[in-house]
Amino acid sequence: MVDRFISRFGEEKIALLHSKLSIGERYDTWNKIVKNEVKIVIGARSAIFAPIKDLGLIIIDEEHDSSYQSEMTPKYNAKEVAKYISKENSCPIILGTATPDMLSFKEANEGKIELLELTKRANNSNLPSVHIVDLREELINRKSFYD
Repeated sequence: MVDRFISRFGEEKIALLHSKLSIGERYDTWNKIVKNEVKIVIGARSAIFAPIKDLGLIIIDEEHDSSYQSEMTPKYNAKEVAKYISKENSCPIILGTATPDMLSFKEANEGKIELLELTKRANNSNLPSVHIVDLREELINRKSFYD
């Protein structure tokens, strides 16, 4: 994904924030963001706290992933922080995933957030077939748990 952004926007316009950076690299990257020398910040959960001026868009990729919740102090949910920052900066947020978490899906069905569906895959590859199974019916119709 990072390579796609670099090929499209150029390496000098992108800041990467992740745990494998040394303290010095993290400091240098943070300063580039503060000085508005980059236009795009890509990173792990903590990248949501980057001091970006004139924020235009927040994208949370694989939004269903539980890793957006920090278990270390200070504990925070990066998705909830992103929603707050989005609102404060009047910028859109995209919660991207092929399998939305239940709360996001519920909010989309209630019209609280907009659901955008991709009806075809990249390179026109086939979408998987989907079958909805009511497990209550399955349990009623089975003779034993192992059938």
